[in-house]
Amino acid sequence: MRLPAALLLVLVTAFPASAEERVCPQCPPMVRIPAGSFLMGDDKAFLANEKPAVTVTIARPFLMSATEITFDQWQDCVTAGACRGGQDDHQWGKGKRPVINMTWDDARAYAAWVGHGAGLACRLPTEAEWEYAARAGTSTGFWWGDQAGEGRLNCRDCLGKEPPYGSRPAASFKPNPWGLFDMNGNVWEWTADCWTPNHSTPPAHDPACRDKVIKGGSWYYFSGMSRASARARNDATVWSYNIGVRVLCEEP
Repeated sequence: MRLPAALLLVLVTAFPASAEERVCPQCPPMVRIPAGSFLMGDDKAFLANEKPAVTVTIARPFLMSATEITFDQWQDCVTAGACRGGQDDHQWGKGKRPVINMTWDDARAYAAWVGHGAGLACRLPTEAEWEYAARAGTSTGFWWGDQAGEGRLNCRDCLGKEPPYGSRPAASFKPNPWGLFDMNGNVWEWTADCWTPNHSTPPAHDPACRDKVIKGGSWYYFSGMSRASARARNDATVWSYNIGVRVLCEEP
């Protein structure tokens, strides 16, 4: 549920990072995200699509994969016959790097496979769930402050004068206070939501809508697009070398 920020005080509580856990032998490590409320969006943002800032309540805790899903983790799903294989790594290497070049439906198929193995309802996070987890109880552009700085994330202006081209292996940088890695930069991440022009429009989760919200920014973009409130859209049927996936599992 969303309410105008002016009507409510924002409840932001600091919780310690939870220990990683595996919900099934082949499932990615997950961390528990507590319930709570936060201010979604940014009234000071340059882009109007991040406005207005609204108070959102996440009513129930959930589990989220600690990292972006890697090529190795994706391959387990391919081997099981539940996911499409053949994703190009652009010669950056596979292994622990985030899997890329999958459609929105491909990403959903992986989440469903995790859910089947875990006996849980697993899916893509909504935009609100994603931003709440990325902020981890903070209210700044990045969990460590309003400036990206250098050496904290993988983006175009974050790694010195000549940053490497392409993704970095998962967990190359410090996690946020709730134990999630690479919520800022590296690769964009699919969410469950249909694209809306701003936060005045209620979110929609229609699987049939064409344009989906992606969050997190990537190695290809400047740091401003890696802020927690930054958002972009991508055609659900189009894969990219800078879009990956992270999984959310609902607690029973």
